[in-house]
Amino acid sequence: MDFSALKEKGWMIVDGVSSASELLELGKEIGCPVLAPNGELVKEIRRVPKENAIPESQSSIYGSGPFPLHTDTVFWPLPIRFVLFRAVGDVRRPTTVKQIVDLLRDFDKSFDLLCDRTVWYVGPKAKRFCCSLKFRNGGSTGWRYDADLMTPANHAAYVVDKILRPLVFQKTTDQITWSGKNAAIISNWDILHGRGSQPMNEGDRIIERLYVR
Repeated sequence: MDFSALKEKGWMIVDGVSSASELLELGKEIGCPVLAPNGELVKEIRRVPKENAIPESQSSIYGSGPFPLHTDTVFWPLPIRFVLFRAVGDVRRPTTVKQIVDLLRDFDKSFDLLCDRTVWYVGPKAKRFCCSLKFRNGGSTGWRYDADLMTPANHAAYVVDKILRPLVFQKTTDQITWSGKNAAIISNWDILHGRGSQPMNEGDRIIERLYVR
């Protein structure tokens, strides 16, 4: 399969993916699938009422509404490299995506240097650790940001957070339109993703998610 689009813009759509097993096979083409924190390879994510959601989860904060742009696994020492998604059921609600460098395109070099100096707390208090907004691994640079899970721990992070936080709620993003027979591959080190607005009379919507190292 040609993955040039993934390399060029950080995400791509693959048609003809009609099951969780096919999503898993697609993941094996780009790397090594890894278990999600709940122990599953392909995790099903459903819309959950705010009152029934896991505390501190996005559903507990936003209910059935849209989710802001974020990267996954910010609470891992090294965030997962790729995230694969497939939508099942009522697929009308889109997934939003945005290149991090595109989000910050209007800022100058001094802001980029400020990002380099940020320190953040991430994770629950009992297990939290410090991390940076930008990280380097194997010669590659990656980003992590989740406004709900990362707390500024130094002055640089406070300044950057005040700028980034409103940007991740903006609506000027690309959108992934689901067909029920397609999948998305997202470079989690380069791309923020979120959940679009809820359509009227939304039925049962399942997002299948696979992490790939």
